[in-house]
Amino acid sequence: MESQRMENGMYVIFDHRGEGLNNPPIGRYPVEDISLSPKPVFSLPSNQGFEFPKWVVEKMDKGYHLKAFGSPVGIHKNQLCAFLLHERDIEEWIVTFRPEHGKDIATIEKADKSVAWCVEENKNPNQPKCITMKPLPSRGSSSHLPENVLFTFVRMDKSQS
Repeated sequence: MESQRMENGMYVIFDHRGEGLNNPPIGRYPVEDISLSPKPVFSLPSNQGFEFPKWVVEKMDKGYHLKAFGSPVGIHKNQLCAFLLHERDIEEWIVTFRPEHGKDIATIEKADKSVAWCVEENKNPNQPKCITMKPLPSRGSSSHLPENVLFTFVRMDKSQS
């Protein structure tokens, strides 16, 4: 399933739900408190006028390290967060491309495949949505994955050929 490999580089990650560039970008909120506590990662409203958050993707032994605003992400209180300190808390992520859902669309799981990124619903489309950790549905058919576990990767630092 993981035939498509990502190279080290700069990417924008989008919540799969939406239309084209109206897909909500995934990232840290542009305005954060100044503490060094873990910073939550969100599916951000696409109409806020902020620049799309950039992600650094680094290939590791089993998966990838993903960095939001330069800080590696991991799990804090069952939510995806960027860690400004405590490098031990960062995760290796398995990015599995799902061509049956479209080009550059993937699921993102913890290296042990116990949980995956999942966009939490809220009632207000103009509010950021938390990225929480949930197991992917049973391995039956990946064509029946819920939309809130699918993400689109767009390479930013290389010309698309």
